[in-house]
Amino acid sequence: MILLYLFLLVFIIYVIFFISQFNNVLLKGYPPFISTDSVTSKKIISEVQTKDGMTVYELGCGRARFLRLAEKAWPRAKLIGVENLFTLYFLNKIRLKLQGSKIKLVNDDIFKVNLADADLIYCYLSGGLMEKLQEKFKRECRPGTQIVSRCFSIDQMPPEKVMTIRNKTIYFYKIWQKIV
Repeated sequence: MILLYLFLLVFIIYVIFFISQFNNVLLKGYPPFISTDSVTSKKIISEVQTKDGMTVYELGCGRARFLRLAEKAWPRAKLIGVENLFTLYFLNKIRLKLQGSKIKLVNDDIFKVNLADADLIYCYLSGGLMEKLQEKFKRECRPGTQIVSRCFSIDQMPPEKVMTIRNKTIYFYKIWQKIV
C-alpha cells in the first residue's frame, strides 16, 4: 500500500512538472527544460578562470548538472543554482540533500536574484532571455565577473572567447565595468 502511495506521489509531481513546463514555455516565454551534458559542462569548467572561494551561479539550473560537476572541480567554491520551476527545484533540493552536496538552490525568478557577489555565471537559456539579462549583468555584476552562455549570444556584449563543444556554441564573456 505504501508503494502505491509513493507511486501516486511521484506521478502527481510529474504531472505538476509538465503543467509548469507548459505554463513557463507558452505563457511566460521561458525556454523548455534541457540539461547541459556532462562533457560540455566539464569542458566549460576547464576553460574558465578560477579563484579560491569563488561564487558560481547557474541561472535556470534545472537539475544543477553544471554545479554538481563544478562542486567536484572547485570544492571551496560557493555554488548557487536558481530555478523558477518549483517541481525541479523541489526534486533537486531533495537529491542534493541526500548526496550531501553544499550547492544552494534558490526557487526564484532569475531577474529577482541579486548577482552582485558572482564571480562566474553559467546560463543555458533562450536568446530572448539572454538579451534581457545583459542589462542585469551590467548593472549588478562587478568588473571581472565571467558569464558563460551555452548556444545563445548576448548581442550587445562582445565575447572574450567562443568555442564549439559537441556541435554547440559556447560564449564566454567578462564584465569590464559596472553600469550604475
